[in-house]
Amino acid sequence: MKKSTVLQLCAGIVVTFVGLYIFFSQVKPAQVWSEICGTPVPVIIGVALLSPLSLFFRAVRLRLLLNPSKPAPVKDLFPQVVIGFMANNIFPARLGEALRALLLWKKSGFTLAESVGSLVIERIIDTLFFAAFFFVPVFLSAEMSSLRLYGYIMAVVFVCSCGIALLYRHFPSFIVKSGKWCMHLLPQKVRKPLLNVASEVISNLDWMFSIKKVVAVFILSIAVPACYAVMMWLLGLDIEKFGILGGMFGVAFAALGAAIPLAPGYVGTLHTSVLNGLGLAGVAADRAGAIAVLYHAIGYVTVTALGLYYFFSIRLSFNIFKNVKKDVSGE
Repeated sequence: MKKSTVLQLCAGIVVTFVGLYIFFSQVKPAQVWSEICGTPVPVIIGVALLSPLSLFFRAVRLRLLLNPSKPAPVKDLFPQVVIGFMANNIFPARLGEALRALLLWKKSGFTLAESVGSLVIERIIDTLFFAAFFFVPVFLSAEMSSLRLYGYIMAVVFVCSCGIALLYRHFPSFIVKSGKWCMHLLPQKVRKPLLNVASEVISNLDWMFSIKKVVAVFILSIAVPACYAVMMWLLGLDIEKFGILGGMFGVAFAALGAAIPLAPGYVGTLHTSVLNGLGLAGVAADRAGAIAVLYHAIGYVTVTALGLYYFFSIRLSFNIFKNVKKDVSGE
């Protein structure tokens, strides 16, 4: 095993244990377990169904982001999305992202730039809409009014990003030239990888020139986090003044925990983020801890099981994980 791989695994284990230590230092495990045991079975089933539904919406959106001239139906893209998230659940450093790019490239016939670029765009869109799921509850809920400053910052970033996208739709050459000019002000070591990423992103922006696709991408980009918000809402259904806004707020913090790349399966980081996020929404620590554990565990089991099913169905080998990052970055 390579030294870099060993270091990455060790760092992931450390991040996981730190996250779990912070989590368990803030809750009473026996009380959290009691809260978990009291969760109704229909709620667990509902949460389990919503998790793959969110991935289906991702697959539909991915089809819109990719080159429309190449045959890649949603029924083929959905297994790839699920397999990618399954890999993220098992391996550290978000290995599933590189695997999804590899599958798009090798299995669906897209170029490497199109494959990587579509996932970069997906990540940017997700970041913006998860940010919206933070500032919308902050503005609409009195319990979260102390976070208004952060809400305004995220709202400004969201609006500015949408403005840049609108400008690109009408003046693509101007935006591209302006972006390249700004990048040339950066040091060479930073500039080169950014220019490579920018070229990959631009190769996947044809959908922006179709108003129907823009509207569809916008709706699907709301539907993806909305599934997670409903999952969180169901788990806190009996909490007074929680509601769907509380679910949205909790999901924004869950996304923050999942954004930390080293922890395998987001264990520890997601739990701590959700616990503290729901605490800011007024949820008691032990109940928030139970919601965090159930939210993670149900989605983890469902997506991992479905991902393994598709992994063997399309006859992939575990050898694909050995050099997945090298195969993608090496080209």
